[in-house]
Amino acid sequence: MTSRKGRAVAGILLASTLLLTPLAVRGDGRGAIPRFAVEIDSGAVFVREAGFGSGLKFNGGVFFRTGHRMGVGLSLERFAVPVESGTAGLLSAGRMTMTTLLVNEQLYLLTKGRLLPYALMGIGFTLLGYSPDSWPADVPRRVFVDRMALQIGAGLDVRISPKLAVCLKARYNLVKTWMENEGRTYPIRDVDPLAQNMLYLYGLGLALGIKIGF
Repeated sequence: MTSRKGRAVAGILLASTLLLTPLAVRGDGRGAIPRFAVEIDSGAVFVREAGFGSGLKFNGGVFFRTGHRMGVGLSLERFAVPVESGTAGLLSAGRMTMTTLLVNEQLYLLTKGRLLPYALMGIGFTLLGYSPDSWPADVPRRVFVDRMALQIGAGLDVRISPKLAVCLKARYNLVKTWMENEGRTYPIRDVDPLAQNMLYLYGLGLALGIKIGF
């Protein structure tokens, strides 16, 4: 049920973006949204799958304005959270790391003023790691499978000056993956995802940062 709700929300956001894009690209481009900016933020992340905890995340990247109300963000995000023993069949507690290359489209609701709220949606290529506290020497190590992820969320730019803004951001990183024995010798395309014990590593990130425009 939760998966169906997530797909429904993603579909609504995608349809809204497609419908509003013709309107968004109109205008003379003279507003508070920078043509190019560097973004840095940090905050907390909460993974909803049972057995996974919360942690700190760090994100850095660039922003390009592509229309009167539209922009594209390219960034690299990383966080680590604790994993309880027994989660996904793991024999030891440890830490999971997630490094994601993000490509997000941002639709601004306002283009002038000090407060610039926006909705965002995009994709990310996610690299997952697992570091156990201990592991039996005679048991094959377990690793996560790297997967694509869907990104949905919203943010607010609070302009301090024409080129500097404080950024508030809430974003869901929707990753569906599974674990396998380390050292797979056949291509991942030969694996049927539907036959795996799927993990829904849906992480809610809340971040505070700065945006420097140029």
